[in-house]
Amino acid sequence: MSIRGVLNGILLLTLTLTALLIPVTPVQSAASPQQVLLLYDSLAKGTTKEGNVNELQRLLAAYSMKVTLRSLDQYEQGMLNHYSKVIMVRNAADILITNKFYVEDWEHYQGQYLHIGYSPPASLKKKLQLTTDVMYDANPDLQIGQFTGISLQVQDMLYIAGSQGTQSLGKLTFQDDSLQAPYAVSKEDAAYVPYFEQGNVSALAMGYVLKDWLHINATPKVYLAIKEIYPFSDLGLLTETAERLYQVGIPFLASVRPVFSNTDYPAMQRYLVAIKRVQSNNGSILVNAPIAMHSTSTSNMDHSLQVKMNAFINLLVHNKIGPLGIGAQMHWAYDKEYSEAGMGFFDSVILYPDENVDYMEQSDTSRSFPSSLYSVPIDFLQDLQTSNNVMPELPMDTVITVDMPKDKEELEEMLKMLEQYWVSFADYKQERHEVVTDVNTITSSEGVISINGQPLSLNYTPETVNSDYRYTEEQKKSFTTLFNIQNQFFIVAIMISLLLFGGLMIIGYRLYRKKYLK
Repeated sequence: MSIRGVLNGILLLTLTLTALLIPVTPVQSAASPQQVLLLYDSLAKGTTKEGNVNELQRLLAAYSMKVTLRSLDQYEQGMLNHYSKVIMVRNAADILITNKFYVEDWEHYQGQYLHIGYSPPASLKKKLQLTTDVMYDANPDLQIGQFTGISLQVQDMLYIAGSQGTQSLGKLTFQDDSLQAPYAVSKEDAAYVPYFEQGNVSALAMGYVLKDWLHINATPKVYLAIKEIYPFSDLGLLTETAERLYQVGIPFLASVRPVFSNTDYPAMQRYLVAIKRVQSNNGSILVNAPIAMHSTSTSNMDHSLQVKMNAFINLLVHNKIGPLGIGAQMHWAYDKEYSEAGMGFFDSVILYPDENVDYMEQSDTSRSFPSSLYSVPIDFLQDLQTSNNVMPELPMDTVITVDMPKDKEELEEMLKMLEQYWVSFADYKQERHEVVTDVNTITSSEGVISINGQPLSLNYTPETVNSDYRYTEEQKKSFTTLFNIQNQFFIVAIMISLLLFGGLMIIGYRLYRKKYLK
C-alpha cells in the first residue's frame, strides 16, 4: 500500500472517530412551543365583547402557546400555510371579510380551526351540521367541567341551535324558555364557540374549550399570589401575612417590585430582610415587572432594562433569595424589548390583565413560557361557588391574586375569604423553574431551590438593619485648623470691641449727667 493510501486511511479513521465522539444535540421539537395564528375582525370597542381578544391571548399563554395576532385587514398572503392551528374571532355580525388573500388561502387550509362568534364559514357549518340563533336578554346557567349552575347575564347571546355528529362542550340552560344548548361543539380538528366575553365565567368555559381543542392532558394546579409588594409597603404586616399563611398551611407566591438604585440604603436592606422572611415561610418569590417609563423618541429610548433586571436578580441571590419567575402585564409578552430585556431571564411567568398598555417595541408575536399561569383576582371565585364549598378543578394552571393587605383588618378578611373557598393551593417551587443571569442560575424542583447547583437553605435567622447610615458622602475638608483659629480670633476681637463700646457708653452717660445737673 502506498504512503498516500495509508494517510487517506488514517484521515478517514480520524474523521469517523471524531463524528462518533462529537455529541449530537437532540432535536427539541417536543419542547418547541406550539404556534397559533389568532385572527379577528374587530376589537369590539364600546361593546360588551371589548377585551375578549386580549382575554383569549391570556388563555392561550396559560397553555404555553406562541401566538401571532393579526386583524383580518392585516392578513398577508400565505400566512395560513405557516400555521397548523388557527383561531378566528368574529365580534361583529355586519363586517364582511374583504381581504382576498385570506379568502383564497382559507379555501386550501387543512389544519385545526376554532371559530368564535358570528358568521362561521360555510365549510365549518357543513362539517358540524351547525345552526345558530340569538337569545335577547338571556340569563342562562352554564355547566362545564365540574362547575354547574353558573349564571350569565347577556344582552344579545348567540347560541348553538343545532348540531349533529359533534362533541358538546358545556351546556347552557335558558331559564325563561326552558331551552338547553351546548356552550361549544367540536368534531375532529374543528370547534365552534358562539359566545365569549371578558370579565365573566365565559373565560372559564373558553379555557375548557381550548384545553380540549389543543389536546392538553396535564393536570392543572391552583396557586395563590400576593401582589403590589414595594419597599415602602408595611414590611411588618408583610411578614405577619407570610407567617399567618404558613400557620394555616397555604403556600403562596410573593410578587415583589424590583429596585434599581440606592440598594445599599437601610430601607432597601429592610426590604430584602422582609423578602427573606417571606421565603422562609414557604413563600415563593417572583420579580414583578417594573413600571416602564420611556421617551416616545426613538433616539432617547432607555435600553438599560436588561442590565437593571440582571443586577436586581443578582442582588436577591447575594442576599440568599431565590426568585423563580416574573409577573407582568399581558402586553409585555408582545413587546420585543420587554420580553427579551425584562422577561428573558425567566422560563416561568404570571401574565396579569393589561391595565396601562405602553409598548416600547410592539410585536405581533408573543413570547411563550414553559410555565405560564392564568391569573384571576380572588373576587372571581365568588361566581364559582359550589354546594359543598370545595373548589372544583380549573382547566388550566391558575393563580388567585390578592393585593398586599393595607392593615390587619384586611389581612383577617383575606384569610377568611381563603378559608371560605376551600381551594387546595399548590406549592410553586415543587415545579420546575429556572432563572439565569450573567453569573447565577436559580432552579427549583420538588420543593428544593438551588443556586448554581447548591441547595438554598430556606431557614432564616432574624437580623436587625443598622439605620446609622450616612446618605451623602462626607466632603473632604481643607484649612479646617486655619478657619478655626480665624473664627476664635474674630470672636475675641468682637468681645473686646463690645467691652470698649460699653465702657465708652458708661463714661459718656456720666459726663452728660454731670453736665445736665449743673
